[in-house]
Amino acid sequence: MELGKTVDSKAVTITNRGMITIPSGFRKRFNLKDGNKVFIIEDEGSLRIIPIKSEEELRKDSYSAEEMLKSMEQSKKEELEQEDK
Repeated sequence: MELGKTVDSKAVTITNRGMITIPSGFRKRFNLKDGNKVFIIEDEGSLRIIPIKSEEELRKDSYSAEEMLKSMEQSKKEELEQEDK
């Protein structure tokens, strides 16, 4: 983990049951709500908390099949134009 990429940080306390509270600023920024799930990942000696997006959120953020096809066709066209130069 490169410390130069750190944007924000907060100290939290681990309870006797191993729980932490995610500060409200992070919850708002990452749209974390009660009941949401996260991954806890060990990464080179540090822990990362990665929000797990719902299927609905993933669909909202992804391309439709038609948009993807148009993008692929545009890329192919640009690639062919570059080869002709």
